[in-house]
Amino acid sequence: MARFGNVTRAAEALHVTQPAVSGQLRQLEEELGLQLFTRTKSSVALTQCGQELLARAEKALEAFGDFVHAAKALHGHIEGDLRIGVVMLDPGMLRVGPLLNLLVRQCPALRIDLHVGRTPWLLTALQASEIDAAIMVARSAPKGTSMLALKPLTFRLVAPSGWKSRVASATPAQLAQVPWLRMTPRSAHQELLTEILTQTGITPVETVLADHELMIRELVVAGVGIGLLREDLASAAQAAGELVFVGDYRATTHLAFLYPEERENEPAICAVREALRELWELAPGAR
Repeated sequence: MARFGNVTRAAEALHVTQPAVSGQLRQLEEELGLQLFTRTKSSVALTQCGQELLARAEKALEAFGDFVHAAKALHGHIEGDLRIGVVMLDPGMLRVGPLLNLLVRQCPALRIDLHVGRTPWLLTALQASEIDAAIMVARSAPKGTSMLALKPLTFRLVAPSGWKSRVASATPAQLAQVPWLRMTPRSAHQELLTEILTQTGITPVETVLADHELMIRELVVAGVGIGLLREDLASAAQAAGELVFVGDYRATTHLAFLYPEERENEPAICAVREALRELWELAPGAR
């Protein structure tokens, strides 16, 4: 009513009759014991009391809308499209299949598009609204986003198995002289590798750039150079005699679900967040 200044236009916007709007308004004023509007034959206007309460009323309506959205998400009454970016890691480790299985059963009317990409693209796409959310590797939420941490991930420096004696007792200066794989700029791998290099003072001779963990593993096994691998993947390759750990050099980050912070209470985002909490056995309030 305050927005339209006219009972008829307000009724049309609300898809109800004019008497219904007038009746609800009178009932509200009676319950409050206040006159909220002054009326003429053709218009209505807020009184001083109405103007003072308008901002609070708008906040209350917004909060109620968020409540309704969250309730619908919990009951699976969700429709529309949702674009989820997925980082280029092992889908089995990411549990993408079980996640989609949960969502399809809980929200059958929700259409989900998966977009696989590198970390730099996922960040850009999320900030440009080209995707609605992302499952990726991140230590913290970039500006304007919220993050649900799913699992800690540790990465280790690894070398070809044939280099075992070469790297077993090598100093940082000696390690800097052997070939290294380059990590994709702005990727989680590059962030972690940079941390290790900064701590050790190593300035490596970087050769081939690799942007996928299975490719990094393959290149290290083939003898191309030292690389950075997820610890569980590296441990399996070490057990198979395909590569060796380089000392105890490691860095830790998280597998996480990221989404725009202003979409915190959207039904589809809530549904994915709750499905991930169930899938990864996280506490209800975990972030």
